[in-house]
Amino acid sequence: MLGHANFDDYGKDIVCASVSVLAINTVNSIETFTKDVFDCTVREKDGFIRFQLISNISEESKLLLSAFNLGIQGINQQYCNNIDILNEEV
Repeated sequence: MLGHANFDDYGKDIVCASVSVLAINTVNSIETFTKDVFDCTVREKDGFIRFQLISNISEESKLLLSAFNLGIQGINQQYCNNIDILNEEV
């Protein structure tokens, strides 16, 4: 993820907050509920979050990532002018 939604002023932006909560909760859930190994980099200043699984992906992580995708798609349907979704698989 990169950037800010610019839906409202910093600290009041519900779109940015929603996306951030989904992302951080997904990372925390994978860390707590799975044994998968990952690398995560966060830069709050520019809204950058990079998450990469570096082990085999467990079924639990696949489910959590699917739930994240469902949430992001829902936000995108409501606020399509404020977020762009680019799917990148490495």
